[in-house]
Amino acid sequence: MGKKLNNAPAYYTVAQVQFNPILNLDAYIPAIQAKMRERHFPDFKQDVVQRLIFGTAEPGQLVAPTVTPQSRYQFGDISGTSRFVLETNALSFQTTDYETFETFSEMLLTGLGVAHDALHLDFIERIGLRYLDAVQPSGEKESLRDFLVQEVLGLSLRGDVQLQHSVSETVVATPAGQLVSRVLIRHGQVGLPLELMALAPKIAPRFTQRDGLHAIIDTDASTTQREAFDLTSVETQLTALHDEIDKCFRAIVTEHALAAWA
Repeated sequence: MGKKLNNAPAYYTVAQVQFNPILNLDAYIPAIQAKMRERHFPDFKQDVVQRLIFGTAEPGQLVAPTVTPQSRYQFGDISGTSRFVLETNALSFQTTDYETFETFSEMLLTGLGVAHDALHLDFIERIGLRYLDAVQPSGEKESLRDFLVQEVLGLSLRGDVQLQHSVSETVVATPAGQLVSRVLIRHGQVGLPLELMALAPKIAPRFTQRDGLHAIIDTDASTTQREAFDLTSVETQLTALHDEIDKCFRAIVTEHALAAWA
């Protein structure tokens, strides 16, 4: 089992599994919602999103995309810090109360098992895992130099300029899949990227109560390949993605950072 850090920097974590489309998903929601309640996710919400559908055309012809409404279902816990989001072709699990990868992975697989029991899924298309970690030096005796390696700092700590923001991005192919690592340095409060804000659970106050120079380590790993649905295979691939993220994270932060978060 992984060891929970007393001051872990992870403030948002999400995993998503994409599967074969279920166009009549609405018919299965009552059964899924009942099982989610049994697993302590009673906060049910439904909303409708507009999806762009791109049609196919003969060579030389243009087909205008159509907008199709699709339902999306949320199953949240009582504390409001963890949530499943079910769509016609995907299930995601996100939390702002991360403990260990084993606990997180077990919860995702539990929700995926509930969905599979009702929907009898045929195949998996894509698996993704994403972590947002907040690096917030405390006091006047610490700086981002104490927490991050020089390669991702750029010119952010030059004393003769007023920093707007600094971004470092690296994309690599790993044995587990593609990995995208971003480090954003800016002034202000810790927040979320725009694409995550609509559905994300509330962020823990210990991350948002500070206002100053900080860094966000945003690491996203994914594998895309179609294979028959199998929970054991999903678990194996998810673990492999996590291991690559962990190696990337440890290459970005310093020993001082790891000691401060232990």
